[in-house]
Amino acid sequence: MDQHILLSIPLPDFISTIEGIIRKVLSEDKTSHDKLLTGDEVMEMLCISTATLQNWRDKNKLPFTRMGKK
Repeated sequence: MDQHILLSIPLPDFISTIEGIIRKVLSEDKTSHDKLLTGDEVMEMLCISTATLQNWRDKNKLPFTRMGKK
């Protein structure tokens, strides 16, 4: 059974928290995090939309690499 937790925090604080988590994961030892993810995998992991992912890429909040068409 899924568990849901509702929090009442301002949106900017929530976004800041998520960005902090992303920075922490990206700054960890790269040997254990060398797998490249697709956009779909990132959206699923972070529970974000396609528009949000593109927005974060455009604003350099989320580093990305393009390989071919992916």
